[in-house]
Amino acid sequence: MTLQFLAGWLLGICALAVSGSLTAAQPDPLDAIAAVPAQNYLSPLHDYQAQVDEPLQDWRAANDLVGRIGGWRTYSMEGWQQSGEQADEPAAGGGHVHH
Repeated sequence: MTLQFLAGWLLGICALAVSGSLTAAQPDPLDAIAAVPAQNYLSPLHDYQAQVDEPLQDWRAANDLVGRIGGWRTYSMEGWQQSGEQADEPAAGGGHVHH
């Protein structure tokens, strides 16, 4: 016997042993009463929390608050405000100033 033959024979025996042990642990899919491990299902929505409505407030008080803050013009400028450091630098987009 050559060394290559023995190595091939040994690899074949190992492959049979491994495949035999793997298939022995699996239940027969055609056996209706075969014992199978329990399946643990966790819904992707298990941590879901519904949105909660904010409590209603007096509309007059809400309108007065918006007026004190500066009205709709203040809210519309929130996206355009820059910090003091950024105001010294040229504006992005060709230096155009939005009014």
